Amino acid sequence: MLTASALGQTYPDRPIKIVVAEVGTQSDLMARAIAPSLERALGQPVVIDNRGGAGGTIGAQRVVQARADGYTLLVGGVNNIVLAPLQRADMLYAPATDLVPLGGIARVPYGIAIASGIPAENLAEFIAYARAHPGKLSFASSGAGSSSQLAIELLKSRAALDILHVPYRNTVGAIPDLISGRIDVLAGDLALLRRQAKQGPIRLIAVAGARRAEAMPELPTVAEQGFPGYAVEPWSGLFAPAGIPADVEEMLSRALADALRSEDVRRQFATLGYEPLELTGKALQVMISAETIKYARVLDGVRIQQ
Repeated sequence: MLTASALGQTYPDRPIKIVVAEVGTQSDLMARAIAPSLERALGQPVVIDNRGGAGGTIGAQRVVQARADGYTLLVGGVNNIVLAPLQRADMLYAPATDLVPLGGIARVPYGIAIASGIPAENLAEFIAYARAHPGKLSFASSGAGSSSQLAIELLKSRAALDILHVPYRNTVGAIPDLISGRIDVLAGDLALLRRQAKQGPIRLIAVAGARRAEAMPELPTVAEQGFPGYAVEPWSGLFAPAGIPADVEEMLSRALADALRSEDVRRQFATLGYEPLELTGKALQVMISAETIKYARVLDGVRIQQ
């Protein structure tokens, strides 16, 4: 059996796998953006392993069960690291003890978009329309208990709205139905929604995060439009199974930090509308603890519609 130091001296000597959600999702795009830089730093291929479903918990569980040797990693985020443990009684892993944060990757500014058939140009007009049509509108999410659902559930709670939840596997799959008008509202990746809004079939009415997005500074936040304190903004980081040797953890953390500083990764993130989250593993753990407290309070006051 290799000791930690012996493993560190030989690591890595074969391809490294990063487990993410479905192709085209935020975690998938982030992993593919940083993979070439990680390959250069580590001298081995970095393979993306798409394991979607259950709000990212299936992929996270796969990483938790893997050998803690630095060859199986996870791009995890607020859905499977913070929200799922707060809401699900059937969780087979505990992020705080089963996963080690290696560092932050990116924040994903969220936008709230409505179908073009809704006669509203801003959040106030949408709320007025939704109140006038209780139970008649629907909103999509990337799954029950996800941040995309929470963004609308929190708005419903604060604005006293009655809107039906329609869960999808991911928000990418929900966009065609928003464009066609089969669903009325969607909170999701602002950059992705913005590309669709430029073509006309949907309308962006708010940023869901605590501050305006760099990619669309003209769009006001929900908080600015009458709901102070409202903020839902997904983030992602890189994780390894608990028990990874300290020298391997350090090597991976350093490679990730270098990747986030590279011009190529920053250019790709800017194109995607993501904002680099340059946090060490320890700093990311502090943020996760704060996020857990924040969302526990939010969920205590919001009825999550399945």
